[in-house]
Amino acid sequence: MNLNKSFFQEQQQANKSKKKVSPDTLHNLGLSGNQELNIENTLDDLRKTIPNIVIAKSTIYVEFEQNFFQMQRMLKKHRYIMASGVYQQLQYSPQFINKKVLKPSSIKFKNIYRPYQGEDLSNKTLFVSRTGGIGDLLFIKPNLEFLKKQYPTCNIKFACGPQYQDMLKNWDCIDKVYDLPIEFIPFMDADYHAIFEGVIERCKEAETTNAYELFTRWLNLNLPPELLIPSQEPEEDIVEKCKEILKGWDILGEKFFITQIRASSPIRTPSTTFWTTLFDKLVDKGYHIIVSDSPFQEENIQKFIDSFSRPNYLHNFTKKSENLKYLIAMISLANLSISTDSALIHISQSVNTPAFGIYGPFPGNIRLSTYKNVDWVDAKRSCAPCFIHSLNPCPNSVNGISPCYNNINIDEVVERIERLI
Repeated sequence: MNLNKSFFQEQQQANKSKKKVSPDTLHNLGLSGNQELNIENTLDDLRKTIPNIVIAKSTIYVEFEQNFFQMQRMLKKHRYIMASGVYQQLQYSPQFINKKVLKPSSIKFKNIYRPYQGEDLSNKTLFVSRTGGIGDLLFIKPNLEFLKKQYPTCNIKFACGPQYQDMLKNWDCIDKVYDLPIEFIPFMDADYHAIFEGVIERCKEAETTNAYELFTRWLNLNLPPELLIPSQEPEEDIVEKCKEILKGWDILGEKFFITQIRASSPIRTPSTTFWTTLFDKLVDKGYHIIVSDSPFQEENIQKFIDSFSRPNYLHNFTKKSENLKYLIAMISLANLSISTDSALIHISQSVNTPAFGIYGPFPGNIRLSTYKNVDWVDAKRSCAPCFIHSLNPCPNSVNGISPCYNNINIDEVVERIERLI
């Protein structure tokens, strides 16, 4: 099974069909024509630019779904704050053919943006926003814990994708969680804003510097490495439910790893041959493998498991993982997590589970070097690291499969995994 073809074909087709926002519209939104593509050398250079965030007014009542998770809505004539890319997706979604969904607001983001730079937050409100995934949110968490401890009377609001909110709602450092796109009024009413757009995507420093360091510097907090490891507790009742799942698979008390074989982009996804070879060697040593992914990928994951030489050692966690709380709880029970995407690894470190990363387009150190009980392997190829983040396949791919991972020594991976645990 070609993971890239099975998992990403629909996303790639949608990506190709997107229309581009016209230069006039960008100007009306308060952005320049090429701003989205500009790469700055340093964080200080990035601070001198306005984030690629816009304010738009909904022209109709809109219902939409992000990442197949839950239905969201935007009310007619209400203003919303969103990344320029999200504006583009909503404005030109096939769902809204022949309808003008959004229009630029007369109020420009640059006129209300008050970036937080380490100021005293006593009795103040900080509105935080990040459009990234699980790892990006965990990069932020140590800073918010520090701020809440330093300024107990501060009010911290956080906007992120609804699919991640089960995790954030358990964080004591956050007072209220909002959806992205963000409602205009609560954002406008905040004293300061912490917007992380571009810190990784549009800054050259992100190619050599760990993301935790970048995020704390962005807020001008400059926390030391020992304070940059996030922590969270799995919910006890969900842990017990995960134990019941393990009992149903007859592996409660057995050694098991949890893995994610698919990254959020095809360029970071190894071939099924890579995974089956690795899993064969791990099963030989008595380990069971739990495969995690979105519930919508249950069928694809099951096909992968059924094609494995010893399918009884692989277990499909996609449908059983009802939400992010289940993933956090199951990782807390695992002996180790293995992933080509950093999300599982970041969660693992937050619950003190060892983790091993498989890295291709970017090196593992810029994500994992602050952690204690973790190891990783980097692709050995002349074009790596390329730092490409894209829904499109690697330019050097064969049948959509990145060649990054072809030269990784799987015996070395197994040896280093065993050393970890």
